[in-house]
Amino acid sequence: MTVTLIWLIAFAVILFLCLSRWEASVSALLSKLLPAVLRSEDDRWVWSPAIAVLGATAIVRPVDLLLTLILIGLITWGITKLAGWAMNKVDMH
Repeated sequence: MTVTLIWLIAFAVILFLCLSRWEASVSALLSKLLPAVLRSEDDRWVWSPAIAVLGATAIVRPVDLLLTLILIGLITWGITKLAGWAMNKVDMH
């Protein structure tokens, strides 16, 4: 119960900070990082909760988040290598 309460408080604080500082810093940072396809007019209401969830999870369970990111990276790396190998085996005329 304590972990859930800490997570909810962290989520609320991070969400508030993201929404209140959207124009000053968060929007500029996301516009540099994201391709044009992922940007829209309603970015504030999509990316702020996503950032808040990641931030709160990083505060409450940083090891779990780190291991998840490592696992996602390894899976992506493996799929990339497998796709490269498959493309080399395909006979393109």
